[in-house]
Amino acid sequence: MSGRPGGRDLVVVMGQSNASGTNTDVEPDGADALDPRVEVFAASGPDAGRIVPAREPFWPLLGHPPGGVGPGGPFAALLLPTLPADRGVLLVPAAVGGTGFRHHTSYPGVWTVGLDLPGTPNLFARAVAHVRAALDAAGPDSRVRAVLWHQGETDGNHGRTEAEYAADLDELIATFRAQVPTARDVPFLLGGMAPERIAAYPDHAGVAAAHAATPERVPGTAFAPSPAGHVNDGTTHLTAAGQRLLAADLFAAFTALDGLTAAGPGPAARG
Repeated sequence: MSGRPGGRDLVVVMGQSNASGTNTDVEPDGADALDPRVEVFAASGPDAGRIVPAREPFWPLLGHPPGGVGPGGPFAALLLPTLPADRGVLLVPAAVGGTGFRHHTSYPGVWTVGLDLPGTPNLFARAVAHVRAALDAAGPDSRVRAVLWHQGETDGNHGRTEAEYAADLDELIATFRAQVPTARDVPFLLGGMAPERIAAYPDHAGVAAAHAATPERVPGTAFAPSPAGHVNDGTTHLTAAGQRLLAADLFAAFTALDGLTAAGPGPAARG
């Protein structure tokens, strides 16, 4: 895939299953179809390490089969109308289901910066390498424009306190900004766990509080709660419709951080 004359804005998506998407109501040729100017730097699968047209669902960071729509595609669809016609959006999936900062469930992998556990990939290091490769492939005048983070259920399962989770998250944000070119001040946008999940699991309270308080601790960050009533398994995973609503709220938070005035239609109405 050749470069774009005006460059590309990279949207990085990190976290666990709700970041990559776990739903069955995804509409790759309907509500979730993406403009040809939205591309993806594939993290795994048959197109790994290449820029290809973006079509939901996307392969996650470690090569597990793709699930459903996450927040990245809907966010990119909202960002695109604000860009010059010769510029595009490059999605960079970097999520793995069932993973936490210091523990994992579904798939091996931890997010704590520098944590080396035998037989367990450090997902932060892999994500940084993936984003740097995406920047190299994106061509001149490209930059990381936003990072979307959706993660917390695995840490909640281990009863981590607000202070414990916040320390790991804040280190991840600071180190990502320091290690990734063009990302020194990148907006870092956090989606909250599903309200149904928080209600069903009291041990998630510390993680949920850390998410919501991130903008008070870290400049250039924003938080958007996940919409209620949009889970496909009773407690945890957002439907495609729920992901679109979350992406709209994340984009609204992004415009406030970025000083952006949207040239096209605003975020979708809630429903």
